[in-house]
Amino acid sequence: MTATGIEGPGWVDRSAQPIRGLFPLGVEQFLNAAVAVNAPGVTTVTTAARYYALHGLVAHEARRLNLDGGAARDLLRRTEVIYALACLAHERDPAHDRSMPSPHGADRLKAALALGPVEMDVASGQHAGRYAKAPWGFLGPYRGSEMTLAILASDGFAPGPAFDAAVVARELGPVVALARRAERVSLETVEGLGGACLCRASSSGDGEWLAQRFAGRAQDIGTRGSVLGQTMRMIATAISETDVHDLDDLGDFVMYHPLVLAAARTGEVWRRWRGLRLRAESVEAWRNLWTSMCDVLPEVGAMTPEQLGAALADVLPTQTVRAYRDALPPVVDDTGAPLPAERHGSVEGRDTIDRCLATLMLGAARHRTLPTEGPERLGFEGPPGRSWAVEELSPHWVATVSDQWADRSLRDFAIFLAGVMVNRAHRLTVRKSYLRKPDGRYVMPVRIVLQDGLVVRLFDEEARPPSLRWGPLLSMGRQTGLFSRTDEGRWTAGPRGALLG
Repeated sequence: MTATGIEGPGWVDRSAQPIRGLFPLGVEQFLNAAVAVNAPGVTTVTTAARYYALHGLVAHEARRLNLDGGAARDLLRRTEVIYALACLAHERDPAHDRSMPSPHGADRLKAALALGPVEMDVASGQHAGRYAKAPWGFLGPYRGSEMTLAILASDGFAPGPAFDAAVVARELGPVVALARRAERVSLETVEGLGGACLCRASSSGDGEWLAQRFAGRAQDIGTRGSVLGQTMRMIATAISETDVHDLDDLGDFVMYHPLVLAAARTGEVWRRWRGLRLRAESVEAWRNLWTSMCDVLPEVGAMTPEQLGAALADVLPTQTVRAYRDALPPVVDDTGAPLPAERHGSVEGRDTIDRCLATLMLGAARHRTLPTEGPERLGFEGPPGRSWAVEELSPHWVATVSDQWADRSLRDFAIFLAGVMVNRAHRLTVRKSYLRKPDGRYVMPVRIVLQDGLVVRLFDEEARPPSLRWGPLLSMGRQTGLFSRTDEGRWTAGPRGALLG
């Protein structure tokens, strides 16, 4: 498709500052909110399990020493520096498990070590040479999860009701003790703290305590502990009943395996996850369709939304929307059990744009086949009456507009969808933009700009699968011994897997 050339000044408004925005279509709103409820205790940035225990211990020490907020923050920063150095020192041990995550702030501390022992006042301070920019170090990404697991209190920096100082202090206590007195620290200084390394959680006492926290309390129905426990049991069942090598394998189990319906002990949480994972198929399809469309845009120049739509239409068959939809594989069997339609060869073998459109149509079909009330429906679109159940680009919306276009050209339908995506992205950019007061710049989170009927690419687009937080849950389980992984990459039960029985 030929781009429209632009002569003259073009976009030269220096009062606006475009930045690379996230979620340009905003199709993740419901999914992200529901995932946060069904995967408590982790986020996409909680990567190292033992930091949960470390933060709880620092909070315990701060309370024991009656430290004010500033002194507690300083102790936390100093402790995180010592802890990271202890982990870096253990990396030199042949017994170190290099498949485990690195400590936070490692790159900055390695740079400091290249010049000699680390100056604690500098590394833990707030100026040049510091290990972390945030005032409270790396507490921020973990704090919400630590409060959810009752490791930290919900008010102030204090230990929560589930924190066990006696157990945690056995291995991590020396880290805090050294942090209180150290001035200059080399890797040799912390060699004796190898037992505190991130890679040792699966065999440590505090790691066992953490495993109990991450295992949840499946029997306490109605609590976040029960939701976490049922979610972890679902993962444990998947890796025991099927070959799970990656998140796609886990997703296929949740979407299609009969155990999700047949096992009475699963409760509603497993079935809500089924709805969420099915909804994630549509979210990912929209992301990939958007990326494919943006890839058509030239680095210099512009196109109309109609030209972009024509680029999508060019790879689609010449038929009506109804004929295209009716040729897709069924989404349920005669009993109403879900079928792996999204994994059917006739769908997976298609060109990216064709496959994305087919997946969106299958999501619309699932919207019609799910019970009007039930856990799967809650996972798929949320409670009745909420706006995100029927919002633009939702499965409900796709079902409605595909009905309206049923007897019209599929290619014209693609052009229509391109216009909807461009206009939606433009509206979201306007909604997310803000005036930065220090310099008076109007900051615009964008990927593409729509101006005077033309679309211009400002930043490249990259489609990523939506996060269901299963990766962090698997990682936390592995680090604490609930899960394990073979040399071939297959997930299995870990040495503490019985906690999920």
